[in-house]
Amino acid sequence: MKGSLFKFIIEPSKIAFLKFILEGYDHLAILTILDPHKGFCTISFYPKEKELVQEILQDFRVEFLEN
Repeated sequence: MKGSLFKFIIEPSKIAFLKFILEGYDHLAILTILDPHKGFCTISFYPKEKELVQEILQDFRVEFLEN
């Protein structure tokens, strides 16, 4: 199964909390921090989890970037 990916910018002070939330969902997705000072990240997940991942990221008010 091919995974899905979102690129986004999040407030840097919220990165650790987002990682904690993802771990609480039994490692729902893999968060990769590309630039911790600017909050530039990617998140990888199974396609069937797309809606849940989007909902979580929207709660964090991230700025989605084009893939």
